[in-house]
Amino acid sequence: MQIVIIGGGISAAYIANRIKEIAMDSEVHIISDESVAPYDRIHLCRLVDDEESPKSIALDLHPSVKVTLNQKIINIDTDEKKVLTADHSYSYDKLIIATGSIPRTLFDIEGLDNASVFRSAHDSQKIRGGIKGHEVVIVGSGPLALELLETLNMMEDTEHITLLVRSNKLYAHSLSSEAQNEIESAYLKSGKVRISYENEIIDTTIIDGHITQLKTKKFDIDEPYLIFGVGIQPNIDFAKESLAYNRGILTNEFMQTSNEDIYAVGEAAEVESLGFIAGHVKECTMQADVALSHLFGSEEKRFHPEVSVDMLKVGEFDLIDVSSPERFKEKDFEKILMTSPNDHRVDEYYIKDDKLIRFIGINSNVDVGYLEDLVRDKNPIDASYLYENRVLSERGRLICSCEHVYTKDLEDIVQMSGVSNFQELGEFTQAGRVCGRCKKMVEDVVAASQHLIDPNMPKRSAAEIKQEKELALARKRIEKFNKLHPHNQLSTDNLSSAMDAYEITDKEMNQWVSMATANMQLHPEFEALVNEGVRTLNKVPVIWLELADCSGNSEAFIKTSHPGIADLIFDYISLDYHELLMSSAGDQSETVLEHIITHQKGEFVLIVEGAIPLAMDGKFLRIGPQGQTGIELLKKCANDAALIISVGACAFDGGVVAAAPNPTGAVGVSEALGRQDVINLPGCPVNPMNIVGTLLYYLMFEELPKLDSFNRPLWAYEGRIHDNCERRGHYELGEFVKEWGDEGAKKGWCLFEMGCKGPYANANCPTMKFNLGTSWPVQGGHGCMGCVETKFFDRLATERKVEE
Repeated sequence: MQIVIIGGGISAAYIANRIKEIAMDSEVHIISDESVAPYDRIHLCRLVDDEESPKSIALDLHPSVKVTLNQKIINIDTDEKKVLTADHSYSYDKLIIATGSIPRTLFDIEGLDNASVFRSAHDSQKIRGGIKGHEVVIVGSGPLALELLETLNMMEDTEHITLLVRSNKLYAHSLSSEAQNEIESAYLKSGKVRISYENEIIDTTIIDGHITQLKTKKFDIDEPYLIFGVGIQPNIDFAKESLAYNRGILTNEFMQTSNEDIYAVGEAAEVESLGFIAGHVKECTMQADVALSHLFGSEEKRFHPEVSVDMLKVGEFDLIDVSSPERFKEKDFEKILMTSPNDHRVDEYYIKDDKLIRFIGINSNVDVGYLEDLVRDKNPIDASYLYENRVLSERGRLICSCEHVYTKDLEDIVQMSGVSNFQELGEFTQAGRVCGRCKKMVEDVVAASQHLIDPNMPKRSAAEIKQEKELALARKRIEKFNKLHPHNQLSTDNLSSAMDAYEITDKEMNQWVSMATANMQLHPEFEALVNEGVRTLNKVPVIWLELADCSGNSEAFIKTSHPGIADLIFDYISLDYHELLMSSAGDQSETVLEHIITHQKGEFVLIVEGAIPLAMDGKFLRIGPQGQTGIELLKKCANDAALIISVGACAFDGGVVAAAPNPTGAVGVSEALGRQDVINLPGCPVNPMNIVGTLLYYLMFEELPKLDSFNRPLWAYEGRIHDNCERRGHYELGEFVKEWGDEGAKKGWCLFEMGCKGPYANANCPTMKFNLGTSWPVQGGHGCMGCVETKFFDRLATERKVEE
């Protein structure tokens, strides 16, 4: 497939590289009207002060990407699928427009030697070569104009700089006078800058392509060098004859234009249903991912704008701007203002309907990640919390707003890993690599932190440091639970005594720990913590509900004649409430349940065995002295549970209880609660190890393990049973059991022809096995029934092959 990308910025480069990751055989061609290879426009100021060159800010491209420069697209022939320049045409199968925007000017400056805009590498080079001996006049007060003002203010070639501001505010019309004063004083300190508010150009004198005088409302300026920074507009003139447009090229939420073979992203695109045009690198790359997922059909993604974060870093101040993607009139808000003159700090909170819609901070210490969450989640604002957290953050100055990386974060990475430069840092963080604005600051922090490195410490990889942090986190979690849970007087001696009684040696225990660690897909370094975690499981309060089922999962544990380690551990777990196993009954058992729900909110784990009948308002199942329905009891216990685990096939999706015609309307736990955060451990019955492993993972990390699309832990349900079956070799050789008791059955041949569903089921049965690792159904001579899969009883629980 021939994919043509029009544009020469970060979006074009990002798209080209992503295409090569997704479909290496695609031919990718970038066409740009600039004379230099695609580069990061964030660094244009560093071209003005000559700290960088166009080559040094060039973006990395896959070597097979073709780049054509100095070609300005003038039209698109959608019938012939070609893009046209003045003297060339280029064919495409799919076209992606990433042309960005062009700067606005107040009058035509084409051909003027002392007037420029500030949008490209060419503009930066023209400014650098033209400002000497002139009074620099910058028109505009937005982020781009202020950033350029800071750069010019620091250059020796500039003696006088005038900033013309049409309004009476810098940066934003809604900015407070306190914030305005902080920004203004930072620029005026050098003595080179004057800021003229409520002023604008009213006339010019131009002789032979040279501005000799600017006349403004308040004064005249002779021999100026004029720079416009008054805004931008989508660069789409070439597409107006062939594609639908408004402010930008109109797209759907898949970033597809009015022509199905053409996509548009970034500042050139307008998402029609949202009226949205991107203005940040993060939004542009999000749109690129959406467009490519649609183009290649990998998954359905729709673009939805997220909270935006802008930063302006000047020598004297840092400005952070966190804003909701929704449109609000500037006057339609309330504002909370917190200032500290001594610290030159100003925090402005813009509030609408008790929700934070924007934050502007000057030298602020508030955590940007917290503010983003507050705006995104639309939670009511707590002014007292904001006040309490206004003081200097322990993490220091915010360096990278895209990745929420602070000075202390970078120092810690340097100290722990021994990285010595920006390139080595890439293994640990993307700070400085997303939009690139803070790259220089990141480099400076890395350089300034070299003294923190222990010269005797070997360099460590990101994986090693991540593992060390996970170990520390798990250790901290276990220590937390080691405060004995009030209703459980068991100690580790109980587990040790039981193991001694069944002659389970330390060696066997260690082997089990190693096996469990490996099955949970943890590094061997975690074995000591898994061992400690096992002995702490009795400190985690657990409610186990028996709903509509056969109690098979519970009985699988208690009827083992010679219990294995996992079985003993399960018995050792603190089952505060379990109708089948607990000694108390009636009102006494209900009192125990009520106490846990009332006094241990957010602490207990809820394990549910059995389906939930919903027909007749749930009256097919009633439990306890009050005659609660199963769904009533489930909801009551689930409201404040820290973790909900469904155990067995029936709790997964109704299982046998929900078999056709399902007169009781039985469903699984997740469907009954209408929740997507239930961990499913299906099986008929489930392997005890899968319960123990899931509880261990929660105990150590206080988070869910990686899950599949059915919310099953991947460590237990990722592998296909067929692939790990000891009879797989016979399948490959075509050796099948044809009828029960035949020669193949005696020789242990493959059971596929007898209806084994191993190829359709994912679980760890062949590797974990049951009854102290003794056997599992297929090893015992019966085919797999696929009891870990959805609706298994109706679809798979037969001795017939699946009809495909």
